[in-house]
Amino acid sequence: MANTQALSGSHTGLSTARLLNNQDVRRYASVNHGGHLKRLRAIGHWLLVGWHVWLCLGVVALALFLCLQPNTPEPVIRLTGMVLQLLGIATVIWGISTTRALFGRPPVLQKIKTWLSSFPMRRNVVIQATSFGSLGTGSTRAWAYGTHGAGENPTTESRLNALEKNIGSIHERINQGRAETDKELADLCSTIRSESSTRQSEDTSIRAQLESTGTGGVHISAIGAAWLFFGVILSTAGVEIAKLIG
Repeated sequence: MANTQALSGSHTGLSTARLLNNQDVRRYASVNHGGHLKRLRAIGHWLLVGWHVWLCLGVVALALFLCLQPNTPEPVIRLTGMVLQLLGIATVIWGISTTRALFGRPPVLQKIKTWLSSFPMRRNVVIQATSFGSLGTGSTRAWAYGTHGAGENPTTESRLNALEKNIGSIHERINQGRAETDKELADLCSTIRSESSTRQSEDTSIRAQLESTGTGGVHISAIGAAWLFFGVILSTAGVEIAKLIG
């Protein structure tokens, strides 16, 4: 009986140990899977940030792959170089369009279309439109106050009473004027702070736009320069390259 209980206890311990091991393996697999996903996402983000580089290298690699094949005809090499040159020139238009969009200007094609539509010999349909407007009136403010008199036959006591009442009215008007002045001053300070914050944000935006205009188009210029470089070589030395790889 004792041996049976010992065997059952050992089997139970082994089952528990196996269960714990399986749970550890599953936990490690899930953690490792999550780590792989994070690495893949980081790699994808890194590749996406440098998409200008991949675009430039991809076009150049495709052109060289087409031109450096054995027995490639010279016209194919020359035309491939011409395409690269045209793509390099297109990057100039790309940079101009990017700069215009940065400052909220219409695209180049829309500007050309507008210019063509303004041709003097072209008939334009005249549309008359009538609009009505109204001018708002400015608000005005008036002050009115009264005084307390001492009566027709004033006495010393009635004069003192009238003087006390007038002094009280003066204090009320002074307090009212001070309250309105404080309110106007607070509104003016709030307007100045709001305008200052708006100007600071606009200055920051303008500074960012100028920085982007000065340095942001460098990658586009670099792409165009690389395509023009290889395009000029392939177009100029097409015959020599065809003889070399033939």
